[in-house]
Amino acid sequence: MSDDASAHSEAPWALRSVDDLCALVTSGGTPSRRQSGYFDPAVVPWIKTGDLIDGYITKYDEYISEEGVANSSAKLLPTDTVLMAMYGATVGRLGMLSEPATCNQAACAMVVDSAVTEPRWLFYVLLNDRTRIVSKANGAAQQNLSARAIREFRYPTPSLPEQRAIAEVLGVLDDKIAGNTKLASTADAWVRTAFAGAVYRSHSKIVLGKLVASVKNLVDPIMIPVNTMYVGLEHVPRRLMWLNSSGTVGSVTSTKFRFEAGDVLFGKLRPYFHKIVSAPRDGVCSTDVLVARPVDKKMAGFVLAAMASDDVVKQCAAASEGTRMPRTNWKDLAAIQVVWPGDQAVFALSEKITNLRDAVEARLRENEILADTRGALLPQLMSGKLRVKDAEKVAEEVL
Repeated sequence: MSDDASAHSEAPWALRSVDDLCALVTSGGTPSRRQSGYFDPAVVPWIKTGDLIDGYITKYDEYISEEGVANSSAKLLPTDTVLMAMYGATVGRLGMLSEPATCNQAACAMVVDSAVTEPRWLFYVLLNDRTRIVSKANGAAQQNLSARAIREFRYPTPSLPEQRAIAEVLGVLDDKIAGNTKLASTADAWVRTAFAGAVYRSHSKIVLGKLVASVKNLVDPIMIPVNTMYVGLEHVPRRLMWLNSSGTVGSVTSTKFRFEAGDVLFGKLRPYFHKIVSAPRDGVCSTDVLVARPVDKKMAGFVLAAMASDDVVKQCAAASEGTRMPRTNWKDLAAIQVVWPGDQAVFALSEKITNLRDAVEARLRENEILADTRGALLPQLMSGKLRVKDAEKVAEEVL
């Protein structure tokens, strides 16, 4: 989007800066960690740029006290404040407050002027312009943006009612994505709780090597379709057993492992990162991922829960080799003992987990379609080339 673009053939929108659109543009602050009273009692969410998720923020790594707010440059910001990361690897990443919160100095906080700006519209216009925004960051050691630079970004701005209509169309898609994502997180927690309950009173154990087989089916990416799913360690989430992102074979060149739907993918590099997921469909993965296939499909759910359990990860981490880049291997993983509550209990629990897995994976596949739709609509709506009523029809087709 050009800085000096001031009009569109279909919608003559006024050109306004971020400063024009906001009542306050500021950065946050960090209370002194030498003062324990600034962090205890931990009652006020304190957001760091790593918490920004390009959507509403609902989880926080840290909280500070009201005393910490009063005695530092951290400011209590209102719900719907738009945040942007200004430094380092996360520069340009966005978030919105779902409740009043504070942030550190690495985030730029934009509190809109409600008389002229819809908060979610500002979020989307910044999201749409991220490539240009990041290109404006400077610094040799790390990329930096300043609050002053962000204030000066200018955008063609429709009327407030049209902003709201645009934000609603895109927001419906994002809200559905968020709902599906929350379901995946809830399902993960249920599986862990159900597994812990099933094995709690049992004293029998079995080694993982009797439940799963190692699959080392190497393949050259040029020999398979370019749109085949590719899973690298960077795609595997931490402590979540459902795969929520992936790449394609067209982006890789070296030899990879094949896997099938239902296999368990276990990240062997730095196993304490807890990267273990169920494969949602056939594909290939990095050789830094162990592919484990249940020897009996009726045990697939139980095997997934066992391999993703904190106890198995802890044992893998303890047995891993290497100081800087510790790795586990199939021999050590296969030798780990897990509690075995008996065939009947295993098959019953496994069926529940497998059914839940299938439901979650269907929702995450839906997220891919929703995200693609939003990605296609976003630049068209923000440029005024697509009218809201036409965008609504497109969104309705995927909801």
